[in-house]
Amino acid sequence: MDKLKESLSKLWGRFKNFSKGIKIAIFATIITFIIAIGSLFFYNSATKYKVLFSNLEATDAQVVTTKLNEKKVDMKIEGNTILVPKEQVDELRLELAPELSDGSKGYELMDSSSSFGMTDEEFKLKKLRMQQGELEKTIKSFPQVETARVHITPSKDSVFVEDKEPGKAAVYLKLISGNKLSKEQVKSIVSLVSGSTENVPKENIEVIDDNMNLLTEGLFDENSAVVSSETIEQQFALEKKYEQDIEKSIISLLEPVVGKDKVKSSVNVDLDFDSKQKTETIVDPNKVIVSQQVIKENNNGDTSESTSSPVDNNMGNTIDNGRNNNGSSREEVNTNYESGKTEVKTISAPGEVKRLTASVFIDGNIDGNVQAAIEKSVANAIGLNTERGDSVSVVGMTFDPITKEEAQKEFEAINEALSKENRNKIIMYSILGVLGLILVIVILVIVIRKKRKNNEEEKKNLLDVVIDDRVSNEEIVEMPSINFESVNPKAHIENEIKKYATEKPDQVVDIIKSWLAENER
Repeated sequence: MDKLKESLSKLWGRFKNFSKGIKIAIFATIITFIIAIGSLFFYNSATKYKVLFSNLEATDAQVVTTKLNEKKVDMKIEGNTILVPKEQVDELRLELAPELSDGSKGYELMDSSSSFGMTDEEFKLKKLRMQQGELEKTIKSFPQVETARVHITPSKDSVFVEDKEPGKAAVYLKLISGNKLSKEQVKSIVSLVSGSTENVPKENIEVIDDNMNLLTEGLFDENSAVVSSETIEQQFALEKKYEQDIEKSIISLLEPVVGKDKVKSSVNVDLDFDSKQKTETIVDPNKVIVSQQVIKENNNGDTSESTSSPVDNNMGNTIDNGRNNNGSSREEVNTNYESGKTEVKTISAPGEVKRLTASVFIDGNIDGNVQAAIEKSVANAIGLNTERGDSVSVVGMTFDPITKEEAQKEFEAINEALSKENRNKIIMYSILGVLGLILVIVILVIVIRKKRKNNEEEKKNLLDVVIDDRVSNEEIVEMPSINFESVNPKAHIENEIKKYATEKPDQVVDIIKSWLAENER
């Protein structure tokens, strides 16, 4: 116990010897350590919550909160998110998941009611609701869909074929923010609804999104002339991009020759986005024998010969060999000719250039030869085709000086802003460097002071040991004090000599020199 008190007293003594800055730093460290320990303790002792369900439908959220209240489970509700203690999340999810309908009820409708006493109309209506609910659940499971509603109009049966009416269906989709459905995905949803219902053709199913866009417009009509606004925007963007690329190529071609910012170009392109199929038949003027029939007859009754090949009866030739002494003979040849032909089918892809025009302005006056050379170079660079009506014009004129000055001012303003930003960065980095240097210097000063104090304490302790300053009070011997004020003859002589040396220092120096000279002899 005494040793502990002695150690504490030594520590307290050392603490008193520290400077004010070091004391403040020690106090701040101790307080920070206490706060950290307290925060860790409260964090470990507090209940940790984890998300049980989020983005639930209103009916499902009500079911979940009711069940949790019945079980007396501690919960927190933040917006549309339900949180429960972390240890109970997995168990509660497995227990409550079958209770969730995601806002749509399918075959659960049969579980909640009895079919006893139900009429055919009521059963058909309940069956329709079950179909709609199951389809909604399936569509909601798609990653792009947040919620969905399905409305089915059943088909009308009749004993007469002409009186039968196919069913219809409408699907409403609310997509997750930032998602879009492609045409193929919309076709998949339409096929899902058509395959899950009775006598509802794909053409009678409409799909709309939460922005009131009809996603099935012209979906199954291959020959439909209806073009969506999105397609038009894409085509317009392609034309603009094509024009900008050609303008950049013209400027990059001419700027090294005429100078920077001395060329302006404007290009207009008409693209054909229609997909075309062309069938061309080429007829060969040379005729080709397709079939031939040869018939030979002798009337003398001895011989009769007939040679034939497939007959088309398109053309016939008869050759009569005349009569001989024994009778007559006849030879008939039927030949079928056909002209040769070649059929070529050509399919043109969308995006073909129908017409291209370009205008180039150069700052300053240019002569005719230079203008013609520039026009020829630009025409070759952009692939000019005069057969489709393409044209290029090059004009030399002086640009507006005001516009030049404004452009120069804008350029200077941009450079000034960049230089200012660079200066700010340099200043900021310099301040951070100076602060870092000051911090390093302060740390070094504190370390050096601390080391110096430790060395002084060690020297002091060593001196105490050498002169035996730490001897117990019992062994200390009191010595009589010396009285320096007492007067005796010797002290009186010394005082007089000191006084004489102070008043006449030159004479004292001469006396000392003479003494030294005598000693040298």
